[in-house]
Parts: sequence; structure tokens; C-alpha cells
Amino acid sequence: MDINQVDPEPFLNGDHFAEYEATISPGTVVTEVEDGDDSTAYTATTPPETVAADLPDDYDPFSGPKRSSLLVPWPGSTFIIRSVGSGHVITLLDGQVVLTQPGGHGSIYWACVETKGWLGFLNVVSGGYLGHDAKGRLCCLAKHHQGWERFCFRVRPEGGCVLLMTHYDRLWHVGVKVEQGVEKLAKIAEGGSDGIVWEFAEV
Repeated sequence: MDINQVDPEPFLNGDHFAEYEATISPGTVVTEVEDGDDSTAYTATTPPETVAADLPDDYDPFSGPKRSSLLVPWPGSTFIIRSVGSGHVITLLDGQVVLTQPGGHGSIYWACVETKGWLGFLNVVSGGYLGHDAKGRLCCLAKHHQGWERFCFRVRPEGGCVLLMTHYDRLWHVGVKVEQGVEKLAKIAEGGSDGIVWEFAEV
């Protein structure tokens, strides 16, 4: 053989294939061919790079209608906080924090703030922070974002969020408790209920 001649693509018989197979790079296609002397040989070819655009649409996880993104409270934005179950919104009405139908009286806009990593909700009309009183009932009296006005949230797999408030070293969810036959928004002790599921509409 001429020393300048390039070796052709290697053909391997079965005796040497196992040894050769260990040197094949990932993605290489090995083809079995029949040799003229009734023996089997193998040749290796490397396919061109596959690109995502070559995939059918039904195999592309990013194609098709996009799922609407979940809107969660974020500092620097203002929100309406709505109960998914009832459709009512958290409202400051006559000095009380209540759930009301949208479009009625009262103030329903809450500016989301952050202090030391905790979220807070400032009523844009009264200037008070959403928090709780000594009995755990929601109120809007404090003019500073402190311990009783701290919130965080937990996203539910089914959609929406559960709002959580601090209770010493624990987190209690925001729900409804009944006092003398009247439902009041409050932080609910662990095991009390599953809490209200909330969604946030930015304004």
C-alpha cells in the first residue's frame, strides 16, 4: 500500500467487533453488512447532529399553547388578593379586613413590600399593613412592617397559593374562623383547616 493512501472506513468481523465497540463514540451508528466470504463485517458511521427543530411538534414539550404563568406576590407590585373558592377579595372596609365582592365599597389594593425577607401588604389608601391582632384576626392597623405583619406563601400543585403568617417559630395559614357565628379572616392554627386558596391580580 502507498504510504500516502488514506485507509478506508474499517470493516470488522465478529471476532474483533466487541473490542472495537468499546472505542465507538456515543451516537455512532454501527451497520452490519454481509461480506463475500459468508462472514459478517461491521462499519461505523457517525450521524449528523440532531437539532430540536427536527422533532415533530407533538414531541416538543415547548410547542403548542403555553400554560398561563402563575402570578405570585412580588415586592414592588400592587395586587388584588382574591379567594379562588368564593371569588371574593381581601378588602379594608370601615376599618375591618373582610372578604367582599369585587366592585363594592372599601379598599382592595395591596402593595407588596419586603422586609428582612418577609413579604408584607400595605393598603394603598390607609397606609396600614395587613397583619393580625392578639387573637390572630386579620387587621390593618400597623404603620410599620413588623412581626405580626409578616407573610410568606406556598404554591399549590393544583394552582393558587396558601398565605402563611408567623406564629412564634411556626407558620399558620390564613383562613376563616367563626366567632359568635361570624366568619372572620384570621391566621389558623396547624390542623385547623387547609386554609383559603388565593390568587393575585396585579394592578
